[in-house]
Amino acid sequence: MNKAKILVADDITQNVKLLRVILTASEYDVIEAYDGEEALEKAKTENPDLILLDIMMPGLTGYEVCQKLRADGMTKNIPIVMITALHEMDDRIKGIEAGADDFISKPFNKAELLARVKSLLRMRQSTAKRDETMVLDTVLADLTEGVVVTDGQWKIKNINQTAQELLNIHETDIANMDLLAYLSRMNLSVPADMLMSTQEKIVDFQILPSDPQRPFHASVRMAKMFDKQENIVGITLIVRKTEKK
Repeated sequence: MNKAKILVADDITQNVKLLRVILTASEYDVIEAYDGEEALEKAKTENPDLILLDIMMPGLTGYEVCQKLRADGMTKNIPIVMITALHEMDDRIKGIEAGADDFISKPFNKAELLARVKSLLRMRQSTAKRDETMVLDTVLADLTEGVVVTDGQWKIKNINQTAQELLNIHETDIANMDLLAYLSRMNLSVPADMLMSTQEKIVDFQILPSDPQRPFHASVRMAKMFDKQENIVGITLIVRKTEKK
């Protein structure tokens, strides 16, 4: 699993080094920046998962850096925690208006810092997964072929409308369905056991007519994805309706 990458921006070297020690001890990768311009540059080139940003820096202040990050499409969604010695409510309001997600006051508490970092990273991961799912759903919806994506145990993760119609799968059945068990009840050109056990990455097979009242014939391409230990981590089926032969 990749370590989360955190950009630490502070003009005081001792502060940066202290944060590096705390964060690396908690299995985070740390990128250092010592002024606002460097923070902006590294936010774009390093694509950090989170930014710890000091407010009181020479040149560009933390507020200004935060505003520029939020205005840039490449960096606008990166969580930003402002680290400040300022305790006035007006200063925090200014930080919120600039786009900060959270604040840590100096001198900061190590446990509090790590808890806030962990919380924001978890929220970002959840948002990223939700965005990826929305993009995938949009792509699948536009395809003329039926597409089904499962995990390594044949549990459906994504299925487009075309696949639901071709395979006669109802929306209410998707969540608990074992797709392989469902397919095994159809008239397949290959044994269902072979689909489960094969280590081939690509397998083509047919769904043959089995009901005279519903003469359905489809070609299916199955693609398996494996991890480094050769365990199946995902399966994709592309289903195309074909003329009865």
